[in-house]
Amino acid sequence: MKPTDHADIVVLGGGTAGCVVAGRLAREHDVLLLEAGPDYGPDQADWPADLLDATTLPASHDWGYRAGRHVFERCRAIGGCSTHNGCTQSSGWAGDYDAWAADGSPGWDSASLRPFFDKAAQALRLRNYRESEIQPFQRSFIAAGAALGLPVRHDFDQLDGEAGIGCAPVNITPDGVRVNTAFAYLDPVRNLGKLTVAAGMTVDRIILDNGRAVAVEIITESGDRRRISAGLIVLSAGAYGSPEVLLRSGIGPAAHLADLGIEVRHDLPGVGENLHDHPTIQLEFAGSAELAAELADFASTHLLPDEQAMAKLRSHRAGDAPYDLHVFPWIERDPALEHGWRCIVPIGLLRPRSRGTVRLRSADPHALADVDHAYLTDPADLDALAHGLGWARELDLSPYLGTPLLVPQGDTRDWIRGHHQHYWHPAGSCRMGPAGDPLAVVDHTGKVHGLDGLHIADASVFPDIPRGTPALPTTVVGERIAAFLQELL
Repeated sequence: MKPTDHADIVVLGGGTAGCVVAGRLAREHDVLLLEAGPDYGPDQADWPADLLDATTLPASHDWGYRAGRHVFERCRAIGGCSTHNGCTQSSGWAGDYDAWAADGSPGWDSASLRPFFDKAAQALRLRNYRESEIQPFQRSFIAAGAALGLPVRHDFDQLDGEAGIGCAPVNITPDGVRVNTAFAYLDPVRNLGKLTVAAGMTVDRIILDNGRAVAVEIITESGDRRRISAGLIVLSAGAYGSPEVLLRSGIGPAAHLADLGIEVRHDLPGVGENLHDHPTIQLEFAGSAELAAELADFASTHLLPDEQAMAKLRSHRAGDAPYDLHVFPWIERDPALEHGWRCIVPIGLLRPRSRGTVRLRSADPHALADVDHAYLTDPADLDALAHGLGWARELDLSPYLGTPLLVPQGDTRDWIRGHHQHYWHPAGSCRMGPAGDPLAVVDHTGKVHGLDGLHIADASVFPDIPRGTPALPTTVVGERIAAFLQELL
């Protein structure tokens, strides 16, 4: 759809939070939502099958971010990463949100956020697995964790949840469709006449005039440049994309902008700083003949998800929190293995201390940024992962595991450094905080410090990533900031 030359509200990015903001505001206001990827609309028959199939992770529609051996999959389609995530939903711990409020972000304490978590859970149609829906490998993992002393708890969506093992609620319909935020928030308002979705639009930069964001410059799918004026701009391009847009707009650290020949329009040192992600380390095994047979039998009468169960563990680095690690096993088909299945047991650190950066390679809007998460640069992160790895190696998952394919060799910490992966959860690169915080980019309403007419709503505003899978908390970011905006409009 061809975008207009002016909109009351422009939302830049139809990802997890962007769809929430657009959907909520379009109930009362005219909203233009610009999305770089395709918008497949409200009819699921028009959607690619892999984006609907909640039993596995799709590999299509990827932005293409890479760094060394690490691949950082980000979904370039309406709904963003809610369109290709693993569908296990967790809220994180109340104490982390209370700390945000205590550090100068009012309205983000756990008591204030509980109603927004409830709204998000209802919109995403979260439900719990029935016992009969839990596939054999996942049942075995829960039993093995319980045998090591973890209580079986299905409390992953509870802000007061404790260490334990069980299944998280999922945004999956009973017939196996992944409920993304486009389905949850855009579809109910598409026919109200106030929402316009323009897909295939690359946002180059935001135009400033006397300290106010007044327009956006975009590149259409055909390569045409367009300028769209706006009364309010909400940037929701994600932990990589939001700092990219700000930096191309001349909003960010002056020295970095000068290096690229970009005119400094607003010196804001925190843009692109504080990038972090949940680092992981994983064990891998060939699946046994018995596992293959039981999976085949299960799949004959049930949907067969790759992942379902999780454990919440507490390392000695957790401080006063009840847990700081996830163990989240999955299975995947591997025709190169004798029985056709690979079993992966990853351990993810939920509260990393290591911090990295997002930096432009050039001012070209088609050039992806250099993303450096600085994984494990803080020794405490390595210690916590080593604790989780030790626990995972004690799990008794026989008789489902065959030949070990990836297990520690030599010094454990050296092995972790050489083999660590990530949990696909980048965050924090436009962190929220009070104006007195030199690295804060936005205030508690998502407003960019020192500028009018520009807010940010996505995972980039997390001061510290929640200790859980962030799809649900990112949806709550959309809900919380949309509510602040409705008060301001």
